[in-house]
Amino acid sequence: MTSTEADPKPQAEYGAATTSLTSTQLAAGRSLACVWDPSVPFPPAEEMRDLDMVTHVNVQRGLRGEFHYLHECAIARHQQKLFICWANHPLYESNEAEEIIRGTSSSDGGLTWETPQTWIAPPTAGGASYNHPVLATREGKLFGFITRWVGREPDTTVFVLDDSSDEWRPTLTRIPEFIPFGTPMQLANGTWIMSGEKGWNEPAVAVSHGDDWTRWDLVCIPRPEGMVLRFPETTLIDQGDRLLAFCRPFKLATAPVSFSTDFGRTWAPLQLSNFPLAPSQPYAGVLSTGHHYLLTNNLEHGRALMTIAIAEPGSRTFSRIRKVRHQQYPIRRLFGGIRALGGNIKSYVGKPTEWSYPSAIELDGKLYITYTQGKEDCVLSIIPLCALTQD
Repeated sequence: MTSTEADPKPQAEYGAATTSLTSTQLAAGRSLACVWDPSVPFPPAEEMRDLDMVTHVNVQRGLRGEFHYLHECAIARHQQKLFICWANHPLYESNEAEEIIRGTSSSDGGLTWETPQTWIAPPTAGGASYNHPVLATREGKLFGFITRWVGREPDTTVFVLDDSSDEWRPTLTRIPEFIPFGTPMQLANGTWIMSGEKGWNEPAVAVSHGDDWTRWDLVCIPRPEGMVLRFPETTLIDQGDRLLAFCRPFKLATAPVSFSTDFGRTWAPLQLSNFPLAPSQPYAGVLSTGHHYLLTNNLEHGRALMTIAIAEPGSRTFSRIRKVRHQQYPIRRLFGGIRALGGNIKSYVGKPTEWSYPSAIELDGKLYITYTQGKEDCVLSIIPLCALTQD
């Protein structure tokens, strides 16, 4: 990534610098922070290649009369099983009230899944709503970093699965105001870091006290004057000598980025990058091969096209991108259908579907990516690493 100073500009100027250009034009720009290799043409959607090998699995479908809304999937492996969870609501996306965490498990590598069960629901641990889950394993335990809402105020509350009873137990560990999006990642100094946001408007990370998962500090990533963000869902890329924070944009056509050289304790002000994307949650990680990957939604096609970009080992820039899912149909069946029942919540029934909010884990030579279809269904894509690391 090439670093440039972020001069204060009105939001309109930030938008004007990007929104009139195509993805191909934006990615070729060298005046922006380089997250995509500007010497490599960024392919338009019509020319972007499909993955050579991929298996798609339906994990859970929204059912009429049960849970119409499903979103924000998370995945982990624990005791030789895969676990996936998500946020559910009977009818619509409410966020601060009445959402619950439900989940399921697979014993055959993700091809078939058990009947979903309720994992965490109000009023457990005093929460009015639970969503935006992150799953992680450590020392033989499965942890859930779950967004808990109380009086429209969020925090991250840490839960642990009791294997003997299959029940999720809340701990006393909380990170006030933090909404998590990235799995805890251990850094070279021994600390752990999670990416996310503070409330709905500030990109942020949570940094542990040493190796201790019970104590976390919330660190906001500064915005230059004039840059306004909404839902700045953040992911992290560990580049060795520094961390790169990559954020969901707002009224911008490229991702705002920042970097830290002190293990996430302080951050440079956000600046615009040359990586084009739609306003949706990104997710990044590193494969055992040393390749970094970055999951995003396409600028021109929005959430109808989910992509995965790959950076070569040791490179600071992505230079290859493939389609993960690309279609608008079948149309949405259930999500937000309360208007049809006499309510006033916007209905998405009959509108094109979307593929969004990914989470991923590498296991046994494959990358497992779980995400939502139309905010109604939980799906899984299983990709052999050779389909990602070979051109």
